[in-house]
Amino acid sequence: MTRRKKLFAAAIALPVAAAVGVGLKVRRAASDTLSADACDKDLAAVFELCEAGGEICQKPPEGQEEACQAGCVMARCPNHVACTELDSIWCKPCEEEQGALYWRILDEADGHCGGPPPFGSLARLNEYSRCYIAEVERTCPALKEKPQWYLPPDRRK
Repeated sequence: MTRRKKLFAAAIALPVAAAVGVGLKVRRAASDTLSADACDKDLAAVFELCEAGGEICQKPPEGQEEACQAGCVMARCPNHVACTELDSIWCKPCEEEQGALYWRILDEADGHCGGPPPFGSLARLNEYSRCYIAEVERTCPALKEKPQWYLPPDRRK
């Protein structure tokens, strides 16, 4: 390869490598967890992290997307949300699926129990399910009276 061809190849390769590096950095930054002061500095980023279809509220039942997002935000920024007349989603009791508290409890129980195994054994899945149901019912005893609360609404008897 002549010197001119080497310089030409380098001139093309460097911007391509830089663009790939920036793309990877941006993608990694988007998947990072929020900093401890995100609630104070960028509450909008917390709402974005908690959006339905995202990492935390992946597939809430239809009609409960907003409540799931609110519960996620409530779990991460408890001092930044309050029960007001303007938005009752923050005021509903823990057994109400349309309320933030219900979804906050589910989120916290998931973390407490280590999350469901991605491709684990049936024994590990059963262990997680027992832990999850017990933790949610411990935190919100009213759910013990609600049959099959842990199933999606369309699958309950």
